[in-house]
Amino acid sequence: MALGATVPALTSACAATTAPYDASTTLNKDVSAEDIAGLRDIGVSDYGETAPGLSVSPDGRWVALQLKRAVPSINSYCLEIVAVPTEGSGPVRVIDQGGTLLLSAEPRFEYGPVYTGIPVVVRPLWSPDGSAIAYLKRVNGQTRACVAYLDGRASTLLDHGSGDAVRVAWGPDSRALAVTAVQLAQLEHERDIEALSGYHLDDRFIPSSSNRPYLKAPFPTVTRNIDLPSPSATTHRLAPATPAFFGWVEMTGDAGKPQDSVTERLAQNGVMARCRAEACSGRIGKLWKSSDGKEFSFLRREGTASDQYALYHWRRGSGEVVRRYLTKGLLLDCQPTAGTDLVCAHEEATRPRHIVSLDPRTGRMLNLYDPNPEFAVKAFGTVERLYWKNDRDIPAFADLVLPPNHHAGERHPLIIVSYSSRGFLRGGTGDEYPILALAAHGYAVMSFDMPPDIGSFAKGVSAPERSAINRKNWANRRSVESSLERGIKLIEEKGVINPSKMGITGFSDGSSSLWFALINSKLFQAAAVSHCCEEPVGSMALVGSRTARYFEEGGYPGILQDDPAVWAPMSVMRNAHRIDVPVLLNLSSDEYLWSLETIRALRFHHQLVDAYVFPDEYHVKQQPAHRLAIYRRNIAWFDYWLRDILPPQRDERSRWQEMRGDAGPSG
Repeated sequence: MALGATVPALTSACAATTAPYDASTTLNKDVSAEDIAGLRDIGVSDYGETAPGLSVSPDGRWVALQLKRAVPSINSYCLEIVAVPTEGSGPVRVIDQGGTLLLSAEPRFEYGPVYTGIPVVVRPLWSPDGSAIAYLKRVNGQTRACVAYLDGRASTLLDHGSGDAVRVAWGPDSRALAVTAVQLAQLEHERDIEALSGYHLDDRFIPSSSNRPYLKAPFPTVTRNIDLPSPSATTHRLAPATPAFFGWVEMTGDAGKPQDSVTERLAQNGVMARCRAEACSGRIGKLWKSSDGKEFSFLRREGTASDQYALYHWRRGSGEVVRRYLTKGLLLDCQPTAGTDLVCAHEEATRPRHIVSLDPRTGRMLNLYDPNPEFAVKAFGTVERLYWKNDRDIPAFADLVLPPNHHAGERHPLIIVSYSSRGFLRGGTGDEYPILALAAHGYAVMSFDMPPDIGSFAKGVSAPERSAINRKNWANRRSVESSLERGIKLIEEKGVINPSKMGITGFSDGSSSLWFALINSKLFQAAAVSHCCEEPVGSMALVGSRTARYFEEGGYPGILQDDPAVWAPMSVMRNAHRIDVPVLLNLSSDEYLWSLETIRALRFHHQLVDAYVFPDEYHVKQQPAHRLAIYRRNIAWFDYWLRDILPPQRDERSRWQEMRGDAGPSG
């Protein structure tokens, strides 16, 4: 991944990552693309339970995390390890800085390492005595173990030898680390030898990503025990931390069983306590027992579309289970602290992720650390969560975001962003369509949360069988399209949008939904998409033989099943003559080959299509300069086709005007 900058430039750009915020410096109250691109992220900007990567110290008085801020001007990231006091008093400590973004590289089926562009969740690991933190840090092209100190000593990069470190573990005396590194050198050497006589074309290839075969997994690893440098005589070494009296102890779950019962979870942890209340069943998340064993608290997903997080408290022997906290936002990675509180990562529709303490007994929430305080003075329009059901009676929801200056009776162009709408409304799945910046630009935005796939309702079926249910006659695509159309209708009935000015966006699976909508409806007047497309030949050939077999096992039409009736609702190439909607494609270099067949077909039929390829990018694009360019171009695209506003870039202006066949827009 080509992310880099000179050291002085990077150091200067990162100086303000955790600097105190002065509200008087914020002149523009509207959210811009630049504001979203420069957010300070706690962990990975995803809604997964572990995405924040929080780590509570042995004494419960600190929570450590990785803070990440993109800097588009130098196309790099500012990375810091931060320690936040859990009692809410005292300053936040920056205990290490530097390194480059660490991307996940895992096997796909039996081969790899395959990059997807998804960052690794870097969870700091406290030493047993609570004086130091170990974590994975990528420096000069190698991932190494780094030890940073709470008392402000300079951090230490450990030399484990060859390969990238993938795991670290502390010794019991806090004076040594076990570092596990993956060893690919021999496998890569054998591949180089094979190259001299030609690679055999087999399951190792993913043609869309590489012209070389991937390596056979599992990959060998080596673990080394490394002693840490002894502290100098002038350095005060902290006394071993005494584990605090924790008010709560987490009850771990059985990963192999559905977590739908508090009673079942407790039994898995050797606790015989039966809860018969309705709240003790359903989608149960984390569960904690008080240290005296008399109280329990747990998180539960609830609401019409399981879109809310609730925190419950239950006293053993009592039939009353009390809901202490409820949010339509996200409450992630909650962990016990030194007292009776939990520390969690929290985010809401217009507030980025921040750290809070939450008392399960009272529901009292306190802010501990907000890395983006400037968002408190930004101007936002109303955000309304809407609920409905599709033609299969499956619940769906979306957040309707209106411009900050919306007035009663005004109708705005509508932009659809998918396919998850949970927590902070950033840029949709994949983060390429800045929702709040679009709203500030005058659009109503429907942040659409895709409903559960229809195969998920079939009990006792395998993954391929579930996939086959979804793909038969494109049933799940039709289910999503029904949800989308009914949601748009609900918004139209509110009288806040102009139904003749609607745009749609799509990333990953949302891209497939976009193309299906363009083929099977006439709702949209412009589209911007991140991926392309599902075609009978191109899709199956470019994924490679191993992935193609997996798709076929899941009901995907085989490469020889070029049945026009089967592909009529889904193939863009076969419908290119009908898709008269202007389409913008922002493609990664790792996946752009998938789009060539479709783009050629659209251009052959003189349809309005423009496309860009971003080098050294994967499925999820991570380079800060690229992301900001995509934000800006997507906004400019919709401005031009839906609002007759000229794009600021001269080359785009002339090209889009030529596409539309005019000398300039009418407005």
